[in-house]
Amino acid sequence: MSKSSTAEVRRAPASSQGWFVWMTGLWIVFFVLMQKGQLDDLAAWIRDLPIVVEILTWIVFFPQVLATAVWTSTWSEGLRVTLVVLFVLVWTLLSLPRPKSSGRR
Repeated sequence: MSKSSTAEVRRAPASSQGWFVWMTGLWIVFFVLMQKGQLDDLAAWIRDLPIVVEILTWIVFFPQVLATAVWTSTWSEGLRVTLVVLFVLVWTLLSLPRPKSSGRR
């Protein structure tokens, strides 16, 4: 029996598309705050939270809080830029919507 000439279109689940939009939006907010010079204030605000809330903030917003901590550190500017760019690239690539595999699970 021959295969049908119509190709099956596999789409990424809506939840993965929502995740990608959420992560992209958070990175946009990060860069807007960086451009305005407000990341130091944000880092201080996160540090001043009660410890349980601070830990939850780190868990929920891990890549952005990590990038904020790196950006506000005293490390050299080249190292900070390199690390922040790597964080953005890696988390964006991990967040790209992918179609579900057609295999059984």
